[in-house]
Amino acid sequence: MIRYKKINFAVLQLVGLVFLSMFLTSSVSIGTKEIKSDTLTMMTYNSHHGAPAHSTEISLRNIADVVLKSRASIVAIQELDRFTGRSGNVDQIAELEKLLHMKAYFSKSIDHDGGEYGVALFSKYPLVSTQRVNLPMAVAGEQRSIALAQIRLPNGKEFYFGSTHLDLNVPNRTAQVQAIRELENKLGAALIIGGDFNATPTSEEMLLLQESFSLSCPLGGCGFTIPVKTPKRAIDFFAFNSLFKDLFQFKGSHVMVGEEASDHLPHVANFLILD
Repeated sequence: MIRYKKINFAVLQLVGLVFLSMFLTSSVSIGTKEIKSDTLTMMTYNSHHGAPAHSTEISLRNIADVVLKSRASIVAIQELDRFTGRSGNVDQIAELEKLLHMKAYFSKSIDHDGGEYGVALFSKYPLVSTQRVNLPMAVAGEQRSIALAQIRLPNGKEFYFGSTHLDLNVPNRTAQVQAIRELENKLGAALIIGGDFNATPTSEEMLLLQESFSLSCPLGGCGFTIPVKTPKRAIDFFAFNSLFKDLFQFKGSHVMVGEEASDHLPHVANFLILD
């Protein structure tokens, strides 16, 4: 009788291991969430050059920890410094590359405090090509740009991914949205852009953008991303064109509430990789 129980327990262990192996090969567990192997996770995050709201204390480690926690494999980050005095003359893009174990491309928007200030993208996948896209300024203001890269996934699929930060001024944002639409026509390829658009999805500028792009907002609307403690506005999200939707199906998005490494909350979107 004792021998039978031991054998039966061993069999149960073997069966359990088989089911566990099947589970691990089909998905990756993240706390209570689960990201399947056929899902592409992206994040857009205004980093405030690594400083929390109302603070000058910079920590790129805190920014990196938020990104790693999301398990995003491609990330758009805005408000980054290269060799500025306020950031201790550090190349924040190179530092984040090391912390995230990703490849990066930086687009300088302006010269600032002895260095450069702009937007960047980070990817676990190869960057086939990169380019800086200057955005128009209808009236005087801070120059804006897009860090744009062509990315190739392990299955061979390629698409363009951009990181941007639109202007505070409505005439400039409108001109910049039109420039993004023209860029989409010029590329003639799958395109997704993540950023701080400085406008809510229902603003006139974003409605203009949505004539050519879809936004990474669920049916109930995009989650609020600013301010971090009591968020009231959704201005950080993704915009993707119809050719992108031929390759990927939008599955949903969420805001990482409670993350205070910056003065914005990160927006994370999931896409099903289509066959």
